[in-house]
Amino acid sequence: MIASHRFSSPFLKPVSERQAPGYKDVVKRPMDLTSLKRNLSKGRIRTMAQFQRDLMLMFQNAVMYNDSDHHVYHMAVEMQREVLEQIQVLSVWLDKRRDLNSME
Repeated sequence: MIASHRFSSPFLKPVSERQAPGYKDVVKRPMDLTSLKRNLSKGRIRTMAQFQRDLMLMFQNAVMYNDSDHHVYHMAVEMQREVLEQIQVLSVWLDKRRDLNSME
């Protein structure tokens, strides 16, 4: 769902030096959606908190590297806000489902 977001394109794959000169000098812990998905499938991410941490890292890296007038900066801010809202809705739904299952 996150990878299909309208602003996901800059976040789908690791940032290259060609795309963003000096990126590795500014960003010490790069993160992208492909790496996040790989970490999920390999069991390196086991909790919603760990997932959110790496997702927020990805957005913060974009905000930290790009100037506030750059389109990727604005895409990161907007996508972060929308994805966090979706995660909150999902968390509420999962909590309600868990509560219903515990009553059975």
